[in-house]
Amino acid sequence: MNEIRYTILGCGNSTGVPQIACECMVCKSPNPKNHRTRASLLVESKNTKILVDTTPDLRFQALKHNIKYVDAILYTHPHADHIMGIDDVKLLSKNDRPIPCYGEPTCLATLEQQFPYNIKQLNPLYPPKIKPVPISPYQFFTIQDVDVYPFLQEHGGINSLGFRVGSVAYSTDLVKLPQRSVESLKNLDIWILDCLRYSVSPSHIPLELVLHWTQVLSPKLTVLTHMSHSIEYEEIKKMLPSNIVPAYDGMILSNLTVTESS
Repeated sequence: MNEIRYTILGCGNSTGVPQIACECMVCKSPNPKNHRTRASLLVESKNTKILVDTTPDLRFQALKHNIKYVDAILYTHPHADHIMGIDDVKLLSKNDRPIPCYGEPTCLATLEQQFPYNIKQLNPLYPPKIKPVPISPYQFFTIQDVDVYPFLQEHGGINSLGFRVGSVAYSTDLVKLPQRSVESLKNLDIWILDCLRYSVSPSHIPLELVLHWTQVLSPKLTVLTHMSHSIEYEEIKKMLPSNIVPAYDGMILSNLTVTESS
């Protein structure tokens, strides 16, 4: 059996926590579990390392978790907090080869438009560092020894992708799920799920919907991510049922076991 480990590299929203120029209780909290870099995930099997999104905090995340290379990158969507660390990818390639980057065609087109030097050979001195690989929702693909199933999510005017690997799914940046995606999320062990804040947002689900969907789909464990400074770690932890927990940077998930990175 191919055991896979999932590390929450970041569980913050687009501004991160603490937020610039904010004096709120959460932003001033000394609790490290309230310190959130932008949302990202590392998926590791015996032979493969896959990074989900390249956040503006990628350099810090890679140094903190001793990530020396990745075999592939999955992109959920092209918003700034999920792509702007792409320039640091050049230091994570094996043997200086371009890293395959999987995403919807519209997402890859945005990357090519904003970062052409990372994708095209524009100068003989600067070879491309990533290789775009277009994917479509609901079509399995394999990265070495890891099977990945992408599914569609609605994200307030655009679409994003969620990813399922075995019995674990990653669903950040969504406000609604098409029915076919709902069907894709049955029989989960772990669901890493967007929860921006308590109140309604036009592009993210609030806690009320988190509770509804977890009741409908019944994953064994739901882990909340992409949290803003409106959510205090210890406070929300006390509010939640035992099968739902807030993420924190450095949380490691494997076989329904939660540990902290060293």
